[in-house]
Amino acid sequence: MARPDARDYITLYEEAKTIRAPYEQDWRMCAAYCLPRHYSAWQTEGPFLHTNNQEVKRFAYDNTGVRSLPKYTSILNRIMTPQNMRWQKLAATNRELMKSHEVRSYFDRLTDELFKRRYAPTARFVQAQGETYASIGVYGCGPKAITWMKPSPLYREGGFAYKAWPLKDVFLLTNDAGIVTHIFRRFWLNLRQFKMKFPGEDIPKSLEGEATKPIPSEQNMNEFVHILCYRTDYDEKALDARRHPVLSSYISVKDATYIGKEEGFINMPMVTPRTFTEPGDVYGYSPAQQALPALGGVSAMKKTVLKQGHKAIDPPLLGHDDGAISGRVDQRPGSMTWGGIDNQGRKMIAPMDTGANFQVAEQLVTDERRDIEDSFFVTVFQILSESTEMTATEVVERIAQQAALVEPTMGRLQSEDLGPSSEREIALLAENGILTAKYGLEMPPELVEAKGEYEIIYTSPLAKGQHTEDVAGFMRWLEMALKYAEVTQDPSALDWINFDVASPDIADILSVRTAWVRDMDSVEEMRDKREKKAAAQQVMDQAPAIASVANQAMKQGSAGNSQPPGVSNG
Repeated sequence: MARPDARDYITLYEEAKTIRAPYEQDWRMCAAYCLPRHYSAWQTEGPFLHTNNQEVKRFAYDNTGVRSLPKYTSILNRIMTPQNMRWQKLAATNRELMKSHEVRSYFDRLTDELFKRRYAPTARFVQAQGETYASIGVYGCGPKAITWMKPSPLYREGGFAYKAWPLKDVFLLTNDAGIVTHIFRRFWLNLRQFKMKFPGEDIPKSLEGEATKPIPSEQNMNEFVHILCYRTDYDEKALDARRHPVLSSYISVKDATYIGKEEGFINMPMVTPRTFTEPGDVYGYSPAQQALPALGGVSAMKKTVLKQGHKAIDPPLLGHDDGAISGRVDQRPGSMTWGGIDNQGRKMIAPMDTGANFQVAEQLVTDERRDIEDSFFVTVFQILSESTEMTATEVVERIAQQAALVEPTMGRLQSEDLGPSSEREIALLAENGILTAKYGLEMPPELVEAKGEYEIIYTSPLAKGQHTEDVAGFMRWLEMALKYAEVTQDPSALDWINFDVASPDIADILSVRTAWVRDMDSVEEMRDKREKKAAAQQVMDQAPAIASVANQAMKQGSAGNSQPPGVSNG
């Protein structure tokens, strides 16, 4: 199938911009209240630039949104991708295969490899993920690219490279199921940057004028768009780019020409996680959009309170018009205003009573701020701090409560961010020859037979909280059985508990490493050795008694066979 005309893609790109336009006013206001540095960027069509945002300072008087956004980002990082722990692991889709210690060990090694490369200094995962969370908090959508960094003298194998892109320059189209199928990412390059990004490619006509200058201008920027979409002519047996289901092309918008050849990917190299969506919603809506009435209201109220405060501290004055003061009142410290009192000592000047009730205003502002913090999950994480003394069971139950409150957001981010990101990372490892015996990542035969099908299990504290109710129920049941056995001295209640099944399952829920858990063969071998040792010990313990009985029997036998002197057996 021939490559479509670049002008057709540009037409589709312009339509995607039109579809997104109704969202932008809300995003602009959310940026003003929560991320002021982005506000000016929404006012222009050019490259992403920061200004002093004087316009924002004229109406955004409260910084609750600005303070809540970093907390929201930290909360998402804590519940989704905490740096101090393995926040996900891989497992075979067929649960029977996970009974194989070799299969479990393979997935543990693969998980370790993913985390090693994610948190490599050159990957910039932490930075990109934090920027993605911030974009989700303000706009409800956080585009992020996962690519393979080219090998360099410092990093000879290459590795993962993560980059968060501003939503301002990303436009989406979805199918009827709401799945993102087309991503248009626009960017601007000057001639120097173009040569660095596309070495060896023909210079677009719109930049040819710069090529004639000894030193090209840094400010003459040209608009380009990177198109990512799923192919309609995908053929896995093809020898060209059609063998990849995802199409990738670069276009110079002003020239309506392609830059470079068409490329392809096994899976989408950019993820576009969204928080909350509604039927027919392409971009979703953010915590900041949910709190937008409160963000605007608290800023307006704070502006009014500031005015009232100025009046209370420096109130307008009332004076008697008798010509003595002539309108001149000196309010400087230590100054004298002649005529300020009459000859009987009565004040000729008094402050105006504005009738301001600061307690009511303060309560209204506090309520609005609490609503904003609720939208950003700030108050959710005060649950554990409410009680400092809790049993282990209570801690598990509190974590389960937290998980329930943030579960919708966690579910969306797992399905639209971390899940697709992990699939992309594994595809990159396969493409670059990392999944081989050389790296200790050769697939076990039984997993090869199952075509390597796997699933992603999330193991962050709050993700595990989704399953802790099972552990909590088991612990409560065990405590009841132990209490019954202790009171009645009858251990039969424990016979109902299948520890051989429960123990490995609980280890999985608590994300215990496979290397720390023995397989069933090892457990049975240990039990067999223990039984043999116990039997041998029992024999040793009984040996004195057995020897005594045998000795007594020998003595009795000797006594029965002895006869008096002179008596014959005949």
